[in-house]
Amino acid sequence: MLEPGLGTPDPFVSMPAPSVKGRLFGGLFFFLALLCAGFSLYNSTHAAGLVGRHGTLTVERCWIDHGSRHHSDKTVCAGTFRADDGTTVDHEATITADRERGDRIPVQQTVSGYLATGFGEIWRWCALFFLGWIVAALGIPFAATGIMPSRGQAMAVGRLIAGTRASAWMKRLVLGGAGGAALSLYLAWIF
Repeated sequence: MLEPGLGTPDPFVSMPAPSVKGRLFGGLFFFLALLCAGFSLYNSTHAAGLVGRHGTLTVERCWIDHGSRHHSDKTVCAGTFRADDGTTVDHEATITADRERGDRIPVQQTVSGYLATGFGEIWRWCALFFLGWIVAALGIPFAATGIMPSRGQAMAVGRLIAGTRASAWMKRLVLGGAGGAALSLYLAWIF
């Protein structure tokens, strides 16, 4: 804990000792960042048309999928997917998109469904990649100090690395991730 206004650790509250659990907690953030990067790479390569089967989904009907208490509502459209090479026809294809009946959406067939293609979609998935940088930055204080914080001590752990190379990398990842995500979302909005 910090004394009000002084910015120094409170002498009466000690920080936990470094442990393997603290380093693993930091590693968990790095693992989540890798998941963001992998998911982004997988979907952006499909949205770019580099992998998967390219085709067109003709919308026949749309509905609102009401999310649970923790998820928002989304519009799902279903219709017929026809591969450009004529090898595949799927009459039960679905995609998360807000479209009208009769719209023809260029999509890429993936293992689990269909993804819209185009520059806007590519940039949207790139934004997730950069958000992964921010997730990685959140793990740096815990991996560097090895401290597994209890309630209310996460900020104090961050202050322990102030002025170190770990702190410099954390700042670079946060700024680069925020800037990259903002630019990617802007480009997704333009396209």
